[in-house]
This record gives sequence, structure tokens and C-alpha cells, in this order.
Amino acid sequence: MISGKNTFKWLVVILSTFSTYLSAEIVVEHSGFGTVGYAVSDSPYNYLKYIDEDGTFLRDSLLGGQVDVKFNSKFSFTAQGIISANDSQDSGFEGDISWAFLSYRPTNDWLFRVGKLQIPGYLNSENRNIQITYDYARLPAEVDSASPVYDFTGLSVNKSFELDDGEIIVDFYTGKSKTDWRVYLGDSIPEIGIDQGSEYSNFSIDFVGGALSYRDDENFYIAGFHRAIIRNDDGFTKTFGFQELIPELGIGYYNTEEAFGATFTDAFKFDILNLGFDISLGNDFRLASEYIVRNTDEITTGLSSILHYVSLKKEIDNWTPYILYSYAKTDDDNLKLYEDVDNTQVPNGVIPTELLSPQQIAIINTSQHLLADAQLVYDQYSISLGTSYRLSPLSKLKAEVMLTRIGVGSSLVDAISEDDISNSDITTLSFSYSFAF
Repeated sequence: MISGKNTFKWLVVILSTFSTYLSAEIVVEHSGFGTVGYAVSDSPYNYLKYIDEDGTFLRDSLLGGQVDVKFNSKFSFTAQGIISANDSQDSGFEGDISWAFLSYRPTNDWLFRVGKLQIPGYLNSENRNIQITYDYARLPAEVDSASPVYDFTGLSVNKSFELDDGEIIVDFYTGKSKTDWRVYLGDSIPEIGIDQGSEYSNFSIDFVGGALSYRDDENFYIAGFHRAIIRNDDGFTKTFGFQELIPELGIGYYNTEEAFGATFTDAFKFDILNLGFDISLGNDFRLASEYIVRNTDEITTGLSSILHYVSLKKEIDNWTPYILYSYAKTDDDNLKLYEDVDNTQVPNGVIPTELLSPQQIAIINTSQHLLADAQLVYDQYSISLGTSYRLSPLSKLKAEVMLTRIGVGSSLVDAISEDDISNSDITTLSFSYSFAF
């Protein structure tokens, strides 16, 4: 994240660099946007970090603004900032710079950008925060959680090819980013200082990727490939260790001890491949879909998964009703590992007390749930019915009811370990007002 102080210094450097253009007429344009959103569910547990049976304005509400400075026909500068729910804690709002970049367009078909940018290649890459630009109450969480972060500091190159009936665009980008990765721990072990609740870890990420897209007057198709190298000073567990207590009975427990086979790494590669389209079916019907494959072979985690959504909507005067289906599914091997770890328990009365005390057994059993929570598993689908109502070209009301079905488990739900949320449902109601000015 770029702090406000660093961003100001960066802007001064950029403007100073291009001071030769200040003698010419500089065009400055500005705009704003925002959403006031309320969501409530029938679950006592937080879904998507904030939504529960008490209701919340934190999940969907935000306020943003953008400034575009055009120095001449080739050089321009764009910055966008938002105030939204805090990404590094579980309450309150924070300000952030969504992007702040310098653009150079030597010809109509080439575009170079440097600075803080949005990752290209997704259907809503550049308008994720501007909720008036889409009709859903929110972008489907199963797919919107695809990338560990959607912005980076670096450079991008864009080349367009004009066709008789449309345009082909090729994007390439590379850069770095930092993010706070959140894990919800459903239990606690006071003896070793582990508390139930959210835990944040700061990761640094190197990105490289590209996208190929085609658009005409009514249709848009896109394909992207993204590789992230994710680093953490504390490292990552590649594989768990397993200590056998009574081998003939299969009694033992998972751990992170090298002596029992656990392995670690300071960084791992994470690949994302995505395909998407948003097309007209005629008669004011539109069909949109994204299909995303995420994979890492270097750590055993729920990040390796398939994410997908498909939506159908129809514009009827100012109304746009829609139906949307989305799902997220961790690959079978890592999903089985999650189940094995979470269900592993050392039974009382079987292990001699001189080997393990009842207190030690209780700590071991709790640790199995915590190790599973850290796996970031995804096994769920959602069906949403909703509509938007266009009050004006710059304002829109939205309402949605969403049924989410949890399979084996889901890291998008903050559940305590003693309650089994597998094969359970969450119904969410959402209402919002989005605007731009």
C-alpha cells in the first residue's frame, strides 16, 4: 500500500519531471464515486469478513475520487483513491490509493504506464471499486478472491489492433505489491499465545503476466495469465509433519516440526489462468462468465482451486434483474488434506498419561483445527437473485438475495472450531445505493 505521505512525494517528483509541459495548457479533470451498502445474513458467523445476522455497512460501502491530468497528447497522469473497510484489521475504515500512474501514448495503438496500477486480465479489472458500473450487489466473492491482491507498483504495456468490426488488445505487466493476508483461527491455545480470531501476515509479491482481449460494440472476451512469487519473512509450510503415537491404531497428529517431516519455504510460485466474456444475447439479455484456475505445486494449501461464475441479466426500462451462480473449489488433494488435518484427534484414555497428559492432548487436538484453518480451503457455491434500478445515469439502487452453500468448509466464513459448518447454508440480503459525480 502506498501511504499518503509517500504518494505526495511521488506526485511532486512526477510533476517536477514533466515541468517542461507546465508552460502548455494542462487539462485537469476530476470525478467521484461511492456506494452506501448494507448487508445482513442469517448466520451468527461473519461471512466475507463482515456480514452476519447483526448486519453491516462495512462490507460494501466506500467513497472514492479520481484525478486525471493531461499534459499533452502523449503524456498524462491518473490517480484514484478510496475510503473503504480496513484491509489490515476487522473494524473501521481506511484510505488507500487504488492507482497513481503516468501514461505515455506515443501513437493511438501503444500505451505505456508506470506507477501503481491495477492488474489487467479480469472482466472488472479497472472498475472493481466503481460499483455503479455493474448491476450486481457486489462482484461474486468466489471469483473476486482469485488474486491475492489486485494492484501493483510497476509498469504495463498495452498494444491495440483495430479491426473492421472490433479491437484486439494485448496487455503485459510486471511489478511488485504488498498485502496483509488474513486467516481466521477458530480456536485458541492460551498456553502458547494463540488467540481465536483474525490473524494478519504481511506478504510481498512479485507479479508478471499478460492478457489478450477482444471487444466490439456489444461483446467483450478476455484471457489472462498471471504469475505471482509470494514471500513472507516468517516463511510458509510446504508439508506438514506427522507424529505417530500408536502406529498400529493409526493414532497420531499433524504438526510443523521438521523432526517429523515438516518442510518449509520462504517463497512460492502461484499461477492464475482466467477466461472471461460479457456478451449480448439480443433482446436486452446479457450473459457474463469468468473461469479461473489457480495453482501452486510448492505448498499444500487451498489456494490451488477452480473458481467460476456465470450470470444472466436483462434490461427492462430502468430495471436490470439478474441471476448469478458462482463457485469456488479447492483441488481434491488439498481438500482431502484439510479434512484429514481438521478431523485428526487424539482420543483420551488411549495414550498413557506418562507419555501425554490430558492437557497436552487437549492442546494437540486444538492445534489440528488451527492447522486446518491456516490451509485457506474453499468449497462452496452461491446462487444470487437481484436487480438494479437506474435512478439516473449517475445513480443506481441495488437489491439482492444470495444463498451460499458450504461444502467441506470455507475460509470465507469465520466459524469457531467447535461448530461444524460443513454442508450448511447462509442466506444474505444486500441493499445499496451507488453513485458517481
